[in-house]
Amino acid sequence: MSRLFLVSLISLYSCSGGISEEQLRGTWIGTDFNFEQKEGGEMAAMIEGGRLLHEDGKLELNDDGTFKIYAGKGDLNGLGTWSIDSGDMLMMYDVGEETRYEIVSLTSDQLITKHEVSFESPLGTIAGTITLTYKR
Repeated sequence: MSRLFLVSLISLYSCSGGISEEQLRGTWIGTDFNFEQKEGGEMAAMIEGGRLLHEDGKLELNDDGTFKIYAGKGDLNGLGTWSIDSGDMLMMYDVGEETRYEIVSLTSDQLITKHEVSFESPLGTIAGTITLTYKR
């Protein structure tokens, strides 16, 4: 096996599933929020609250590996560091929470992610998948 072929193969494998941080950097505006519930009681108010936070909110992915999330009304809603890991966007929030966002689709002007959520509520465990859509 030629050395050049081997180096090319390693480079291809380490490209994080074809998604680069450069493709994601910049400001994204939330356009759609979908929660597919898999467990728990009716949470219409929680779903609507998530929609209000996301739609028209901003996700800033900075060159220095930091991020800021602003809710639809402009309030800071999260910050920390981000990176690409195995084709997913990994976000480490400053409060110690880590979330892995699967990148479902990425073009120059649209980003779609999804991630699993699970939390305890007065109605018991609520769990499901959140799909977030953004535009540049």
